[in-house]
Amino acid sequence: MPKRQRDEEIEAGEAPTDINPYFILSIEETATQDEIKKAYRRAALKHHPDKAAPEDKETAHTKFQEIAFAFAILSDERRRKRYDTTGRTEESLDLDDDDFDWTSFFREQFADVVSREAIENFSGKYKGGDEERRDLLRFYTKHKGNMVKIYQEVILSDMTEDEDRFRAIIDQAIKDDEVEAFTKYTEESENSRRKRIQRAQKQKEEEAVEAVELEEEIKEKANKKKQTKKTKEAGGMADLAALIQQRQKDRQGNFFANIEAKYAPKGKKNAKQDPMDEPSEEAFARNAKKSSNGDASAGASRTSKRVKK
Repeated sequence: MPKRQRDEEIEAGEAPTDINPYFILSIEETATQDEIKKAYRRAALKHHPDKAAPEDKETAHTKFQEIAFAFAILSDERRRKRYDTTGRTEESLDLDDDDFDWTSFFREQFADVVSREAIENFSGKYKGGDEERRDLLRFYTKHKGNMVKIYQEVILSDMTEDEDRFRAIIDQAIKDDEVEAFTKYTEESENSRRKRIQRAQKQKEEEAVEAVELEEEIKEKANKKKQTKKTKEAGGMADLAALIQQRQKDRQGNFFANIEAKYAPKGKKNAKQDPMDEPSEEAFARNAKKSSNGDASAGASRTSKRVKK
């Protein structure tokens, strides 16, 4: 995936303050923190831009922004209380002693949701559990037995691995009259089912290649940051050394200039003088006085000569 496209995907943008966080996470206003976290994880995994098709990336990005922002409000007791009181999410972000930064929070959630550890932790609790079963039967009913759409809805589902297990659950639910036996499901041919799974396997392999490329890109980016930091540190030390050397040269120059001014013979033609140097106030006053006295003496002499004539 091109770097520019990847950066655009994790751009936080403006916080979507016009949402109802409870509605976005599909939870009641009495939900506990554990229920909020579980609802957030489920929604984030389902709508994460990395799982969306290229043509759906923008929609998924917007949805993920809303999900992350809803979690930002409800996962913090003070922000949640402010929202429950005012009904305005933007006011929930304006709390004393709260250094919440939406951009940093969004990027952290974007990366954390798809981290291997996060997925494994959630998967261990979800797959094969009651929650997954409820989701499977709910989406089976919603899509009237369309297995392709069911897999798109059930989070962490894998058509190449979960087909037999899902069918066993659905078949038993049909047998127990828990769900309806939709024709789309019961009359799917073996050939159609095999082709569906083959397409899923091909897509899975392509995604695996993309995942490796993305991992390499992340590592390369991290290495560049480290190298940039080292370069800046080295550059800083070099700049400091250059500054010290320059100051030493300046001090030496001033020292030799003072020595020359003090001990060099006066009137020496090749003595260096700075054309921009100006006489001191005292020297200027003495010269002015001498000039004044000299003019007075010259005037007196001329007067004396005229009298003698």
